[in-house]
Amino acid sequence: MSKAKLAVLIIAILLLLTGVAYARWTEQVNIQILAKTAETKLSFVDYTSRLDSGSVSVTNAEKAQATVTFIGITPATGNTVTLRFKNTGTIPIDIDDIKVLYVGGYSDDYKNDIRLTVEGYAGEKRFLQKDKKIFQWKANKSSSNRDELYQLPVNGIIEIICDLEFDEIKTIDNFGQNKKEDAKKDTDSSDIQQNVSFVVEVDYSRFNQN
Repeated sequence: MSKAKLAVLIIAILLLLTGVAYARWTEQVNIQILAKTAETKLSFVDYTSRLDSGSVSVTNAEKAQATVTFIGITPATGNTVTLRFKNTGTIPIDIDDIKVLYVGGYSDDYKNDIRLTVEGYAGEKRFLQKDKKIFQWKANKSSSNRDELYQLPVNGIIEIICDLEFDEIKTIDNFGQNKKEDAKKDTDSSDIQQNVSFVVEVDYSRFNQN
């Protein structure tokens, strides 16, 4: 075989091997792209508040959890915090439950006078409402007994409205007599201040089309 023919044969073999290697590399790249998995994630975004007394702070340690602290609230006032959570995953999710995990900071003297109402909204649609005296949230941490509250699409947002009402303190009844349960509340109501802290958590899971 002449040197020219040998050179042509070698070049042809090299081109063939190059084509096979390129095809193999392309196949591997396509497989890696298709192997990307779906992600479920609900994240705390921000909050707004409306206060009749005192002040409020909101902190976020977990992605679907927020700690709300009201400081120095006074009787005959109502204070509201609206928490916003967003589906930052790649697939729709089911909102399964909204829980108040912890309530504390208040005095036992006024535990019957403070109420916490928790409502869940998606746009104008309300999918949850639960109203209890502040100390009762400890007995039942869950706000719902249903398996699913709402189906939240990707980038969808829910609002959790937490309304805290501190009833007016009364030391006498309609007949001008001291009420037994209020006998210890002899302080001027304008001087009474309470702190209340609670943790709100949203339970969610992968969207179930069935």
